[in-house]
Amino acid sequence: MSLFPEHNSNILQFTPFTFEPPPVDYSQFEGISSFPSSTQFYEASVITEAFLKEDAYLGKGKGKQVEENDLKPETRKQTIFLNPLFKYDSNFWSTSNQSTGVKFHPTRSKDFACYVFGKEPKEKFYNEAFSIFREAARAPFSKEWREKSIREKLLCDISWNYVNAIVNHIKSLQEIPIKDKQIQNEISTFRDMMAIWELCRIMYFIKSERYQRLSTDLLTWLNECYPLGALTEEELNELRDSPNLRNTVAFWSRLYKLILRGLFPQAINFLRSIIMAVEITSDQIINREIIINDIIQSVIKCIKSRPKMSSYDTGLAWRNWLSQCSQLQKSIILENKFLEENLIMILKILSGDPDAILAKSSSWLEGLVALVYHKYPKCETSDVRSTLGPVFIRFSVHPDPTSQALKRIFYQRIDDALGYCKHIDPWLLSHLTDLLCKTDLDETIGGKSLLLHQHREGYLIKFAEPLLTHSTLWQVGFKYLEHCEKFGKVFMEEFVGKIPFDNERKFEKILKICEDNGLKFDEKCIITTMGTKYMQIKRYASTIIYYMRAGKDESLKAICNIFLTQYVESGKIMFSEVLDSIPVDKNSNESVNFLSRYRLYHSLIQDEFYVQAAQVLVECLRSEISPKEFWGVLLFHTVPLMKLGRRKGIKLFEKIHIDEFIYYCSQVLDKRIEDSWLKLVQRMKRWHYKETGYFDISEDLNPVKIECERYKKNLEKNHSV
Repeated sequence: MSLFPEHNSNILQFTPFTFEPPPVDYSQFEGISSFPSSTQFYEASVITEAFLKEDAYLGKGKGKQVEENDLKPETRKQTIFLNPLFKYDSNFWSTSNQSTGVKFHPTRSKDFACYVFGKEPKEKFYNEAFSIFREAARAPFSKEWREKSIREKLLCDISWNYVNAIVNHIKSLQEIPIKDKQIQNEISTFRDMMAIWELCRIMYFIKSERYQRLSTDLLTWLNECYPLGALTEEELNELRDSPNLRNTVAFWSRLYKLILRGLFPQAINFLRSIIMAVEITSDQIINREIIINDIIQSVIKCIKSRPKMSSYDTGLAWRNWLSQCSQLQKSIILENKFLEENLIMILKILSGDPDAILAKSSSWLEGLVALVYHKYPKCETSDVRSTLGPVFIRFSVHPDPTSQALKRIFYQRIDDALGYCKHIDPWLLSHLTDLLCKTDLDETIGGKSLLLHQHREGYLIKFAEPLLTHSTLWQVGFKYLEHCEKFGKVFMEEFVGKIPFDNERKFEKILKICEDNGLKFDEKCIITTMGTKYMQIKRYASTIIYYMRAGKDESLKAICNIFLTQYVESGKIMFSEVLDSIPVDKNSNESVNFLSRYRLYHSLIQDEFYVQAAQVLVECLRSEISPKEFWGVLLFHTVPLMKLGRRKGIKLFEKIHIDEFIYYCSQVLDKRIEDSWLKLVQRMKRWHYKETGYFDISEDLNPVKIECERYKKNLEKNHSV
């Protein structure tokens, strides 16, 4: 291939032997072309004109480009992108998030406040959550009944680990001394996530020995996720100023809440506070107070004697206790009708009266859980739906995503519930779906076919996408994609080219991702990009190594031409140290092998191993790897060897070699490369005599032809003798 292609030629351009050492033209390298500056994806201050555009991309129809961002010359630090960086619509970014230097893809719900991917503590949470996710991915889930108990316990452990990670993150946020609105929103979001996750654990995850009955689980869930708030200032003043707590509305309102939520120790303390000491005034008053105190003590005793969950197995203790509550209700007759009504209402709640429970509940969640706990303490998950009717007749559900998701979880419409989870947080949606899929091996919950198995990978990919733009969590994002069996590889191919790398360590990490997931095409592009980066700063050894790994034969040939040009310019082998850093063998690129053999020729000449030097020189000519113009340089090298052979009677070349030299002379003098050849000779004449001590240089190669004829006659003469 000529070093001087015609101007109208469509063949890929390589560095020509111009002999007026020009700056390196990177458009010669395979796959490199200029690309117009665009502020849509890049900052104008860091754009260079060198972009790699792989021909194979055209076949895939993706239109990928490779950008090299040239930073300050003194640092020589470059950030490289195989593709344009992610850029989302600015309308959906949190403006208060800009100072962190990290962007994320927020939920586009109007009801959700965006939060940031901060280094602490959000980054810690994502790393901790991923370790749990990886543990769940490695867990052996089988439909075999023999392994059912093992699988149940494993799922429960994984679920608890997720909950602990959420709780720890909430605690870390609460420890922040100054909480702005964004931190408060994040705390609120994570509390919603914990409420939904725990409810799913209670309703869907299979129970193991660590769990109590459903009613107790729901009561614990309500008190942990939606705890009873402290008394308001107005209520405290009312209780403080009241002369008789028995007649105080705030007192009974609080007591109802404690009974509904199963907070019996606090409820008992409240009731004891209205037991009054009997003062000796009149027999009538003494008898009345004794009766009231006895009734309050009976109610306290009734609360204390409520059967434990373990006694529900027989049902006898539960029926006896309900009978006791009913008899106590009928026996309460007091002059103070307000006190009588409230004591009876407490007993009705304890007995599971739906009207009483819902009348004293302040929300649909409180009413539902209290109804299950007091009315249906032995119910199963499938029975909860039957209790929802009376609750939603009395209460309406707020339209926010969390409330709607909780409602559908109780209805066991998990697909609809997950649809609302996407408006809360993508982490919750993806990880909850993943664990539910592992729980639901038969793809049914409550006898209904579900879509969550079809959506699992989509949710994981949507969650992983913003992680890929994070400065430290990008590897975690790819790990999530690796766990998407159907579509993960496709999205990795799309995203891997958008990851910037400004050092070899990060480059090797990206390359490892490609190797582990079989992304051969992207692996080749990344290696090529790294080679191009080093080419631009003239680190030729690294360039050659990366181009050899990428199989960039044409680019390697262009580098070979650069080194040959340097030799023609100065007569010195300047690439010797470069080749010392490169492992070269018979399977290496042919252009690199040619450079190695050509360097070997000069080393043998210098050490006066002329026979071996002649053999290597013939190999270099026969390979026809170098441009045709450079064949003339190789032919010039044969002249002193032939003279030496004649003078000392050493047979350095065979007759067939001489015939080949004549043939190559005719090829070099081809009219198509005449201009290139003439320029080459002119440049060599400047140093050839000074370096070699002889004048065997001419445009017509006559010194080579003449010496070939002499050497041939000498061979014939020696042969005849």
